[in-house]
Amino acid sequence: MHPALPDRPDDGHAYSSADDVGEFVQGTPFSRWALARYLVGRAVASSVSDALLVVTLVWAGLATAAQWGLGVTWLAVILGLFALSTLTVRWAVNALLRRFTGAREFGAMERRLRSLVSDTHGDVLRELRRLGLPSHTITLPLLAFRLLGKRRTDTVTRLRRFDTERAVPATRVDELHMLLRNAGVAR
Repeated sequence: MHPALPDRPDDGHAYSSADDVGEFVQGTPFSRWALARYLVGRAVASSVSDALLVVTLVWAGLATAAQWGLGVTWLAVILGLFALSTLTVRWAVNALLRRFTGAREFGAMERRLRSLVSDTHGDVLRELRRLGLPSHTITLPLLAFRLLGKRRTDTVTRLRRFDTERAVPATRVDELHMLLRNAGVAR
């Protein structure tokens, strides 16, 4: 059996113990900020996509009820067109999300990336709620309308107060750094 190693060498030098090394942080402060924003953006976009699917199902249900329940074909056709247009918007949002986030670049790691986004989802919504912004899956599309409408300045001001550390734990950002490094996307 070997003797235990001392916390400090006995030669009088000012060495630190292993406990004094400190916290290891992946990447630069800017890359950590960018990756946390990336996770937040994907979580919000994922919620918008889910909300659009719910809206599509509601339109389709109303179209079905109009045709079979009321027997009003013209109303069923109009509601069906609304459902198709909402589904088209959802498809476009998902396509843009895949394009802007480089989903093809991650290949096999995309599943873990989706899991990270899913884990971040609730924390992001909680932080949006703290800021007084739309923060439920069904109301998140209103956030996009607020960014385009008259309330844009107020919404952007509130979004600038978004505290990434509250929404994205450091371990998720670290894991994302490692995923990106393994995929050859980040250095």
